[in-house]
Amino acid sequence: MKKLTQVLGIVAIGLVSFSFTTKNEIPVATQSSYKVVEDAPKVVILDIVDNIAADSGTNIATEFKSKVESLNKENVQVLLWKDLTKGLKEEEKRSIIDSLKPELIMTLSFDKTDDNTNKVAAVVSKQNVAFEDTFKVARELAENLNSTAVKNDGVYQNDSNYIQDNAAPSIFLSVKVKNEPTSNAEIIDKISNFIETAQVNESGVVEATTATIDTVTAAVDSVATVADEVVQEAKDVKTKVKKIKK
Repeated sequence: MKKLTQVLGIVAIGLVSFSFTTKNEIPVATQSSYKVVEDAPKVVILDIVDNIAADSGTNIATEFKSKVESLNKENVQVLLWKDLTKGLKEEEKRSIIDSLKPELIMTLSFDKTDDNTNKVAAVVSKQNVAFEDTFKVARELAENLNSTAVKNDGVYQNDSNYIQDNAAPSIFLSVKVKNEPTSNAEIIDKISNFIETAQVNESGVVEATTATIDTVTAAVDSVATVADEVVQEAKDVKTKVKKIKK
């Protein structure tokens, strides 16, 4: 696993320079730079698009951002795409993705629904480096969001020229909402839980962690049973050896 540590730096006023000198350290156009360190939390990059009119104090986009900031940083380091890439050229954005090697990039577009129904639709770029597996995970995410309060509007594939849609496992999620507290809370909890528990296996494929306590318990019981059988077999072998010696 990788860890993202934030190293405070100073950016000279009026002068910002970009130099991708090593694979493990990436200066960016902010007052911070980021370094990948081995054996630590996964990295997820988010691009939050807020199209919700701020008519009142309720705004699912800002509530979601606050929720993400409170996620367990022992499990996941969440970075905002716009903060990482502000002012960068396409090749520089690609260098950031290549260096950070994020487990997942998600673009979340929050809009006000036009038919008084909460609904989500997921899109995966046809050019994505892990298209088949990312498409599968996008379908699982959309199905998980489906409930009496939220409609699964489907999962689609499309062409994309955006580097963030193609250079790493990436999902575009369209979230159209009534923007009311109860359903907002459900949607935010489910998406943030997915972000925190999503894992990448050795082949670089995103997989959602869905194991339950019962599943883990069953696995432990299975291992214990196998261990008992091995012990018994060892005893049987010793008995046979003794008989042969007699």
